[in-house]
Amino acid sequence: NYNLEEYETSQFQPILEESKILKQEIKTIFKSAVDIETNISEIANNGDYDLLLVGLGKSIFEGTFLGKILGFTNRIINPDRLLDKFIGKEGFFENSPFDERTRQIISRTKMPLGILIDRELQNLDKVFVPILSSEDSFLMDYAQKLIFNNNSRISVLDINHTSKTNFVLESALTNLESKFPDNISLFQQETMRKEFFSKQDLMIISIESWKKLLESGNDWLEYVPSVLIVKG
Repeated sequence: NYNLEEYETSQFQPILEESKILKQEIKTIFKSAVDIETNISEIANNGDYDLLLVGLGKSIFEGTFLGKILGFTNRIINPDRLLDKFIGKEGFFENSPFDERTRQIISRTKMPLGILIDRELQNLDKVFVPILSSEDSFLMDYAQKLIFNNNSRISVLDINHTSKTNFVLESALTNLESKFPDNISLFQQETMRKEFFSKQDLMIISIESWKKLLESGNDWLEYVPSVLIVKG
């Protein structure tokens, strides 16, 4: 019992220390579970939460939260190879960008869900948001929160000129541009170069658009910074 408590303390220590620095109250939950996907979904759905966030660390061990949620069974997975799998280089997700366990989490979670691919994320000063369809309009809510809470600079890529035909997206962009003219910019796909991505801290994209990007095989996927894949 003592060893379990000691393990719990060591696991949460970094995030608890960071919460003190940020002066952000935090509640931790530590428990063993056989069906971790169902357990996580139930806690998320029954609690008063705005977002269920799943992150990728430097290494993934079998049986850990992330290892289970992604369905990987190797003892340790090299993060570079893991990223290759996520951007489709190895064809790991031939029929879906997520494996069965991840799909279970996605389907069972009734609240917004975020999957973070961490490529040494340190700041959120510059954030890139690609828009591929009208269903991506909800991403503007995240853009607004980042601007308001962090003074982030948001670059929106309207790949299919969706804002010209979708009133909700057009209104959201117009509203942000009028309120925060120095914090939001609209880009076209032709401007997407390696140099652009090297200056970005994070890309926020919807799950459906992430699937479309993988299928399209866009060259610039290789250069993206950290990625937050969101289910609205």
